[in-house]
Amino acid sequence: MPFIDLPPWMISLLLAPFGLVLGSFGNVLIHRLPQEDPAERNVVTKASHCPACKARIKPWHNVPLLGWLWLRGRCAECGWRIPGRYPLVELLTGLLFAASPWIFPFGTLIWLKGLVCGYALIVLFFTDFTEMMLPDVIQFPLMALGVLLTLPQLLRPETLVNIWTAPGALLQALAFHNGLQPAPGYQGFEPTVTWQASLIGLAVGYGVPALMNLLYKAIRKTDGLGMGDFKMLAWLGAFWGWAPMLGILFLGAGLGAAVGVPLMLMRRSTGQTMLPFGCFLALATPIVVFFGRALWLGYLGWVG
Repeated sequence: MPFIDLPPWMISLLLAPFGLVLGSFGNVLIHRLPQEDPAERNVVTKASHCPACKARIKPWHNVPLLGWLWLRGRCAECGWRIPGRYPLVELLTGLLFAASPWIFPFGTLIWLKGLVCGYALIVLFFTDFTEMMLPDVIQFPLMALGVLLTLPQLLRPETLVNIWTAPGALLQALAFHNGLQPAPGYQGFEPTVTWQASLIGLAVGYGVPALMNLLYKAIRKTDGLGMGDFKMLAWLGAFWGWAPMLGILFLGAGLGAAVGVPLMLMRRSTGQTMLPFGCFLALATPIVVFFGRALWLGYLGWVG
């Protein structure tokens, strides 16, 4: 019997509301974690409130997407304009959850890993974009989780799960395979992320950009990267291994240069202007995770 006897489209409908709710919580993390006051960083017991007038938000105004539309993007008490980032984060997280059964085999370790990584990237992207900060309270647990996710495949390497892909079509996927199992066939599995690759990715993800930053600082007398960027690369290395992490680093640097150089040419920034590098790492991650091997082989074929 399959893990859950429902077609993928119905699983998407069931997962989407959970994504919207987590997107709403993601907005809480994005707003509160960068706050200097410890009381304002409380995301567990402190009720949702307007950042401007501090009025408590009514439950029916806090419904993901619908609440923002009902209020027309303004606080019900003071009229403060609620940034469009709020519904955007909720929508992206809802779409992430809804799309997940079509990308990864539902109910497997790699499906859970993809959801966690995707959700973290959404939260970190907008935190860095709005506050130029990548909170430790998110990134340190992700480092440990990336390594822990390599252990189930050691204990139960051949465990299979049955999944419906279409009416009458039942396919099998490895439940604890810590590597990509692309939909809809779940065949041609990518190499596993072993605990060794995860630990190397964790160490290199922090060490390589730290050395690059020291070199940049020696030349330019200022930091080139923030400490949060090192930690983001460290947990991405723990999640996906050292090779994809290096791909994420170099592609993220390329995306950053593609934005920074035109700004300098237009004299809207200087060499000292800070850019949210975590945003570029977040954008580079899905490209490298899903297409990194094909891009690398294509590059080798081109230079060869």
